[in-house]
Amino acid sequence: MGRFFLLLSFICCVCIGRAQVGQKVCPITIYDAYNKPLQLPFLGEKHLLLFYVDPDHPSQNRVLRNYFRKHPFTDENIESYGIINLKDAPLLANSLLRFMIRKEIAGTQAYVYNDPDHTVSRAWKLGDVNNKFVVLWINKECTIEFFKAGELTEDEIVQLKDLICKYRKKNPVPVKPAREESRDTAAN
Repeated sequence: MGRFFLLLSFICCVCIGRAQVGQKVCPITIYDAYNKPLQLPFLGEKHLLLFYVDPDHPSQNRVLRNYFRKHPFTDENIESYGIINLKDAPLLANSLLRFMIRKEIAGTQAYVYNDPDHTVSRAWKLGDVNNKFVVLWINKECTIEFFKAGELTEDEIVQLKDLICKYRKKNPVPVKPAREESRDTAAN
């Protein structure tokens, strides 16, 4: 009986301690591609779509990323960028990863930052995000409206596109189911 109660208490603590939709997030310090510290950009100023990526698994959510490359959505109300989870890639040197980031974003308007010590996952209680591609939508009030660690389902992609349409000031993003987008990509 005592073991059962202990196990139940542990499970409750684990469930309560993870990021959830509706949770507030705090400002944090991350690093740019040159390893200069900065406060998380635009937090509390714009709605944010953040990609927190384990560099060991960059192919997760490729359909979603390709869709957003073809259909840019940022405006004066919405910003998006990636944060590379350097801590979960111990076999890749941080300096090499930062060099690859600089090379990848050269000549683009993309922003990619890095987190060398799990600051994002600890401060926002994301849980174990090793080997995961995390997608977060944080509104101007610093509240999580969308959180997924891992591959998004078609319904989750539509849910994310709906959030963009909800807050976007310009023309809305086409909300085509992911399977149709995959067929369009395969046909080209």
